[in-house]
Amino acid sequence: MSEFGKILKFFRESKNLSLRDVARNDLSASQVSRFERGETSLSIDNFYYCLKNINITFREFEIQLKNYNQDDKTIFDRTISEAYLEGNISKLDNLLRKLNNQSDEISKLNSIVIKIAIFMCDPSRTVSQKDIQSVSDYLFSIDEWSDYEVWLFGNTVFVLSSETLVLLGSEMLKKTYYYKTDEVNKRKVLFTCLNIISSLLEVNKLSYSLKFLNYLENVVISETDTYIKIFYKYVKLLYALKKGDDTSKIELEKLVNALELFECYGTAQKIKLEISKL
Repeated sequence: MSEFGKILKFFRESKNLSLRDVARNDLSASQVSRFERGETSLSIDNFYYCLKNINITFREFEIQLKNYNQDDKTIFDRTISEAYLEGNISKLDNLLRKLNNQSDEISKLNSIVIKIAIFMCDPSRTVSQKDIQSVSDYLFSIDEWSDYEVWLFGNTVFVLSSETLVLLGSEMLKKTYYYKTDEVNKRKVLFTCLNIISSLLEVNKLSYSLKFLNYLENVVISETDTYIKIFYKYVKLLYALKKGDDTSKIELEKLVNALELFECYGTAQKIKLEISKL
């Protein structure tokens, strides 16, 4: 892809580096030059050396790449999220129709994610047990979860049975080793974990939810991850309240006031709704 060369050149020039600075002893300056002009490609080894020599990570490169050409997964994920938040079922139906014409496994799994989003907007549009089982079977079959599997699981949490949710949640924590050294992926796993707890508490599976609460108790959550810390505080208080600790209701009300102070009205309203159910 010619964009790769353009981005490498962008980073190189922004750091006032020469072609020779990028090549060093790993490859030739002419190789780097031809790659930047889109005339040739680089092996994965040589591409890695180039990034290392200009002190750029793969993630930084990917972010810049998305400014040139957003990948299909990013566009797909954003489109579903926007349609769900808008309650735009017709947009979700249009996405679903496009995927129904494709027969590969990933397209089928993605179509189930859309069906779940539709169900969350309109509970009368139920998701079949066959579809739910297809997602479960796929996730159980993967030895090491990547970003896609975490994304898929995170979008199916609210339709899985409590027992399946606990089993798959445990699989996620065992099979996402890569997230432990990557803050972005760590946030995705933690957020999914919090959604698991929230779903289990909603159906009063307190002993099941305690497993994941105990797990999070041993995870260091950075102060910069404010929303995750708030979400964690919320599920801990909700668990305590369901266990009979009436003082937790006062703390939840304080949390609502704090959220409203920071204009997080959607989250505050959700907590108010949960409090009203108790």
